Amino acid sequence: MAKFALGFALLSPVFAAAAAPADLTIPKIDPAASVLAEDVPESTPNPNPPPYTLLRFNERYDYLADPKNRHDFFDPVKYIPLAADDPQSYLSLGGELRERYENFNNAGFGVNPATADRSYLLQRVALNVDWHFDQRLRVFVQGLSGLQVGQQRQASGVNQNPIDLQQGFVDYSFGNPTPQGPRLTLRAGRFEASYGSGRLLATRAAPNVPFKFDGVQFISADGAARLYAFLVRPSEENKYRLDGENDGQTFWGVYGSAPTGWTLPGTVDLYYLGVRYANQRYVSGSGAELRHSVGTRWSGHLGNWSYDWEPIVQFGKFGNREIFAWTVATDTGYTFASMPLKPRLGFKADIASGDSAGPGGRFGAFNPLFFKSGYFNDASLIRPTNIADLHPSLQFVPTPAVTATIASDFLWRYSSKDGVYGPGGNIELQPLAGSRYIGNTAEFAAQWKISRHIVGTASYVHLFASDYVKAAGGHSVDYVGTWVSFNW
Repeated sequence: MAKFALGFALLSPVFAAAAAPADLTIPKIDPAASVLAEDVPESTPNPNPPPYTLLRFNERYDYLADPKNRHDFFDPVKYIPLAADDPQSYLSLGGELRERYENFNNAGFGVNPATADRSYLLQRVALNVDWHFDQRLRVFVQGLSGLQVGQQRQASGVNQNPIDLQQGFVDYSFGNPTPQGPRLTLRAGRFEASYGSGRLLATRAAPNVPFKFDGVQFISADGAARLYAFLVRPSEENKYRLDGENDGQTFWGVYGSAPTGWTLPGTVDLYYLGVRYANQRYVSGSGAELRHSVGTRWSGHLGNWSYDWEPIVQFGKFGNREIFAWTVATDTGYTFASMPLKPRLGFKADIASGDSAGPGGRFGAFNPLFFKSGYFNDASLIRPTNIADLHPSLQFVPTPAVTATIASDFLWRYSSKDGVYGPGGNIELQPLAGSRYIGNTAEFAAQWKISRHIVGTASYVHLFASDYVKAAGGHSVDYVGTWVSFNW
């Protein structure tokens, strides 16, 4: 491990120099689709660099068919032509190396002293092969290795799996297969997915092993508009063998997204997501669950203002109880673009229902399904169930390559009859009558885009525990995390 890290450090200046051409003709991407989209706490990352995407299969390298566009050290393996008369027939190789260190004092609010203090290194290595037979047919395969060094007995399957098939699927496109042409793509196999803001379906980028799904997906595209339909089984993470399908879960849905020219310019999303669990656990008990989610999202920019607002309603059945749950999540910000450091004042406000009825009443706990990691902050302490928060932040951009954020999050339970849940759905704190206040955080995060390929991030979170947390057996929490990612 040490030799690998040393070699990485020695090569970093070479890659940085190779990735900074004077005339960069690499296609631009939406910052929200960047490989860093789940790493920046308060706003979407700067579009330059890197152009690598969160879902690596969304990258296209056919522009490298023209030798004049080849500036990067890795361009020879990003575009390997397979047919002299067809520039759309090519092989593309890519990958990621990420080294991440995390230290917790009172993880899980310190309720379990045996696992309260954690300090470990996470390493993720991913390699992918993207084979374009022509404009219509492609095969994408990604292998992944995730290792936790330190406290391995406590490592879960999302951090410890030495070798696995992360993705492997076939695409076939009907209609006009060009990026802006109206087309329909059929995808079958194992794949990652991330829709909209990632509040219900995202990659879960922070742990070593992201979410992945086995099944089929239909993607209809026309310009910037997208319509997705899918039927899948989530994968079940195994620590020392290849991950398989989770037979206890089925996931399906339809998600549409299109630009709008309304008073608030931007994008409007409409969606329905359904999920069935053979067994799901909450404070009130466990049982089979069938849950339907209907939501909409408005997001975009108006001058220096940015906004991302998303209400969701859920219904279905948990055990013998009818479900009615809901959430409203907002993220609004203003960037002082003409000021030094380009400060952005942001404000998030979220509320997600909890179970407030008795055993015979309607079940009210919101289920965030397969939500993004670091939903509230990089410490990932709390699941967005039975929660309300107010989250102001101030972000600075000292240079185009550096972003720094300070923030504080004020957290409450929605219902005093429900508890506090961890990211995996585990019950961290039992319900107690009285105050709903959980506590508030002090947060700091900084990110340095060293080059197109290399990004370093550091994050600190302290949660000041409330009297409710202490009465439930919990304590204040400290988190320190730092990681370096190398993508190619």
